[in-house]
Amino acid sequence: VPQKNRYGWIGKMKISAIIFFLPAAAAFVATSTPHRLPATSLQSSPFDEFLGNFFGKDEDKDKRDIDEGSDTNDDEINLSSFQEELSKRNQQEEADELVNAVSTSEEEEEEFDGYKMRDAIYNKYGECFDVDFNKVDSYGFRSVYLNIMPFRLGGKRFRHETELDYLCHLQAVVEILQKYDQLDYVLAQLEETTKKPRAGTSPLIAVPLRLDLTEEQVNQIMG
Repeated sequence: VPQKNRYGWIGKMKISAIIFFLPAAAAFVATSTPHRLPATSLQSSPFDEFLGNFFGKDEDKDKRDIDEGSDTNDDEINLSSFQEELSKRNQQEEADELVNAVSTSEEEEEEFDGYKMRDAIYNKYGECFDVDFNKVDSYGFRSVYLNIMPFRLGGKRFRHETELDYLCHLQAVVEILQKYDQLDYVLAQLEETTKKPRAGTSPLIAVPLRLDLTEEQVNQIMG
């Protein structure tokens, strides 16, 4: 038998064997392949949900309690700080008011003196006239006036030897007016009056500035 024919016959035999056994092999593979389990989703039971909700709520509650506690503490701290700051401001305002009251009182006491009275008279008349208290009895009533006298500083009939004596006298007058709360009243009359002291007349003309006093105060001033 030639070599070529011999190999061709063997090849045909192999192909026939493969064709014969192929259906059996396919059936074997089909029967031996394991069945896949259907995919299932894990589902929790009502008991699991109850436990989860129970413990979960406790955790949430704890978180809320912590948050609420923190907020409460913050509120308490903020309120305490606010009250402390408010108290400090009130104390500072009271201290400032006290200082202002003292300063105002001192300024009022030092605001007007004999020098200021001299200036007020000079600004009104252009001369530094003398002043003196004068008692007037009328219809059973006693009144006191502060008279602007027609005697000027530097004049022959001026009763004060020096300007310092004149200023000391004015200072005493101012203190009496302040003691009986008459200074503003007298200064207002001085500013409003149109009268002027005159020395060349008979009698002499003085400008009276009335004091609003009780009978007891009049006696205290005039003796």
